[in-house]
Amino acid sequence: AVVSTQSTGGECVVLNVMSELSEFLSDIDESQEPALPTETVKQHYSRLWYYAHHIYSREKRSHMMKWSKELCLSGFILPGKPGIICVEGSKESCKEFNSKVRSMNWQLLKLQHEESSLRKTKFVEFKELIFDVHGRANNHQDLGQFRNFLESQRLKDTFQILFNV
Repeated sequence: AVVSTQSTGGECVVLNVMSELSEFLSDIDESQEPALPTETVKQHYSRLWYYAHHIYSREKRSHMMKWSKELCLSGFILPGKPGIICVEGSKESCKEFNSKVRSMNWQLLKLQHEESSLRKTKFVEFKELIFDVHGRANNHQDLGQFRNFLESQRLKDTFQILFNV
C-alpha cells in the first residue's frame, strides 16, 4: 500500500498506524505464528536539527507549523535567541521541509545535525516549545529547561551537539 505524505487531514495518522503495525509485525516470533501474507514497507526516517541565530518571526514560525502538518512531520521549534528547530519524519518529507525552510531569509541557519533511522520518530506532533523566557527583551529561553526536555526524550547528547559544548 502506498500512502501519500501530503496531509489533508487523516493521512499522518494512517502513516503512523502503518509504521506501528509494521513494527508490531516484525516483533512477532515467526515460530509461534503462521506467516502472514504482508507486504513489508520499510520507512526510512530522518531527524534534522537546526541552529538559528534567532527565531522571532511569527510568519516564519507559522509557515514551519503549516509545512510540518502538510508533510506529516513531528518535532518542534524553540523560538527566541538562539532558535532551534527539530523536524523528523520520512526522509523525503524532511528533504522538502529543508528546502522550504532554507528558502526563507535567515541571519544564520545551520543544519547542525542529521540522523537517519528505520525506527519510529521520538515526537508525536510538531509544536512550539516555550520555557521560562528572560533577557532584556524577553527573547531568551531557559536553556537548562531545554536540556532537561531533551534528556526526557532520551536525546541527552543532542544538547552538546547543538551548542558545541
